[in-house]
Amino acid sequence: MPTEPLLIRKSTNDLGILVAGQFHAAGLSEEVESHFLFQKQNVVPALRRGFVLPNAIPLSAVPVEMTGYSIEETDYFQWLDHMQKFADKHFGPWVLREGFSHPTRLPWKNVLVIFDPGLTNREMVDKALKARNLGVFERMDVGTYEGAGALSTCRLQIIERSPTPTVATRGLPPKYAKHWFGGRVTRPLGLRAYGIGTSVLHSVEKQFLDPEAKTATFFPENVSGGCVAYGCYGPYGSEVYFGYDDSDYEADRYGFREAIEVPLKPLPSTP
Repeated sequence: MPTEPLLIRKSTNDLGILVAGQFHAAGLSEEVESHFLFQKQNVVPALRRGFVLPNAIPLSAVPVEMTGYSIEETDYFQWLDHMQKFADKHFGPWVLREGFSHPTRLPWKNVLVIFDPGLTNREMVDKALKARNLGVFERMDVGTYEGAGALSTCRLQIIERSPTPTVATRGLPPKYAKHWFGGRVTRPLGLRAYGIGTSVLHSVEKQFLDPEAKTATFFPENVSGGCVAYGCYGPYGSEVYFGYDDSDYEADRYGFREAIEVPLKPLPSTP
């Protein structure tokens, strides 16, 4: 059976080396240190909650019971297989079924599964879109946004497979995203995952997210100054379009997409 190291990018983890030397300076209590030493599976979620960009929206620290449908009632595994084929072709060999702790319930029946192997925004455009001969228009270079760099590990996310953003967020200015997502089990989909997801959707159904440019998806974690990135598909130019607007801009055609992150399987505990 493939092991988790197959899912980890083969590069020197300079951040890990830096953090290892900072634990004493953090002044963690003995109780906290003991908890994480004996509950090793909680270390990764704690790091994800703590290491966020200044404008990022942190995952909820409070476990939330997932309502909706059992995983067997959804098309999750069907779209996980679609994502696997896409990843094998465009990102290299990865193991998605065995490497993640898949959910047992989801709030949506029709889903889109999105795998980011650790790409930058620029690599996403090149590998997920242009490699499939899809047109791309960037009103601003996608590599200049805060949050445009690669993740230190791969990420698997789930969104509802719908042409439009989450209805309840339509018309909500990006600057209020933190308030709307606060305490939720979901987080806003980012630009990089959006680009991968819209290409996977097109590879299977010949359709894009936000088709006809009648709606657009804001990415509140991809910012530059007071501007926030958004994405849609422009049929007239036949291009996946990445634009930006002010963080206080509101219009009914703009909204966020809710994403659920699927955790990596924890490393086996050592005695």
